[in-house]
Amino acid sequence: MAPKVELRRITTIPAFACPDDRGMEMRRVSVEVPAGLVGPIRETVLMLYEMSAESLHLALKHRALEEARLHQARVDELDDLVRQLRDTELPLELAAPRDLLHDALYGALIDAGERLAETSNRCWRGELPASRVQEAAEEVLALDALLRGLDAPSP
Repeated sequence: MAPKVELRRITTIPAFACPDDRGMEMRRVSVEVPAGLVGPIRETVLMLYEMSAESLHLALKHRALEEARLHQARVDELDDLVRQLRDTELPLELAAPRDLLHDALYGALIDAGERLAETSNRCWRGELPASRVQEAAEEVLALDALLRGLDAPSP
């Protein structure tokens, strides 16, 4: 019989610890969004809206009323945010609970990163001009700057 091998993760990286952000999730904040980022952020907010509405539906279906109230509150917040994300050629100011804006910006950043990877691959294959990588990278950097500004401690 072969000996059993025990796999252990050996690392010098400390265990992940969540920052102490109690009380921060309900705080309303605002962020100015450049006109070019309104569309990508809107798409992420609509996806969050769809998932929250589905969660609300499932909570109601299973008669989990307290959970349904939480999902309804989230749907209401997302509804307000969708209304703010109108089509515009100008920058706009979004105001919402900090955790909701964080989720929206982070989701948009992930999507932009995926678009950057796809654009890079297509440029490498010669399907797109190299300037398209720069455009996609600028979107990623702009979303990252918004997210970092949101996460920066207030004075």
